[in-house]
Amino acid sequence: MKLLLDSGLPEEIEEIKATGMLSGVTTNPKIYGKLGTDYLKRLKDILAVAPGCVFTQVIGWHDTEEMIKQARWLSEQSEKIIVKLPISVEGLQALMRLKKENSQMRIAISVVSSISQALLAGKAGADIVALFNGAFDTVSDTPVRIVEPVKKIYQNYGFKTEILSCGRFPRGVGEFAVEGSDYCTVQAEYFRMLYEHPYTYMRMKGFAEDWQGAFSDKTWPTK
Repeated sequence: MKLLLDSGLPEEIEEIKATGMLSGVTTNPKIYGKLGTDYLKRLKDILAVAPGCVFTQVIGWHDTEEMIKQARWLSEQSEKIIVKLPISVEGLQALMRLKKENSQMRIAISVVSSISQALLAGKAGADIVALFNGAFDTVSDTPVRIVEPVKKIYQNYGFKTEILSCGRFPRGVGEFAVEGSDYCTVQAEYFRMLYEHPYTYMRMKGFAEDWQGAFSDKTWPTK
């Protein structure tokens, strides 16, 4: 499963990229809106530092012609860009027309919140379905299992659509991997937490104290 960073901050992308675990970046209109800066320049800055794909969403969701024009422009900016279209009648119409026009354009259908929506995205020929499953965890006592049935549908009918999950917590990232997500995007704070566990910290702290108590600052030879 490829790990992506949900961020519009170049410095944050650089930090997480340095771990060697990052495959790309996801953005959305909310991220750009929060930044409140020159969004055209910010897109260029993100593309410059991203280690791989950059998911970038068109603005709007009910005007097919407008979304097609934006998608064409975004796709022309960089080979890294995967255009995100919304899950709506118009969004899927835009997807089918764009794919007929240029089958090589990488397109994801975004904010997919149900199995039936995922089915439509696959039938329409989306390269990637972006499940909104991260948000489900904040309104349910148990994780919503949507990846497995979506993957089964795609296998049943030979759809090539890949699955992108949204992880809100480290536990979710692991569970999405178990269920077979192809990608998982997380915010930087959760990406950092993937490395952490209280028992790991306690044990490593104990190892260090036991060693230092016996051997002070000595280590194994390095030559």
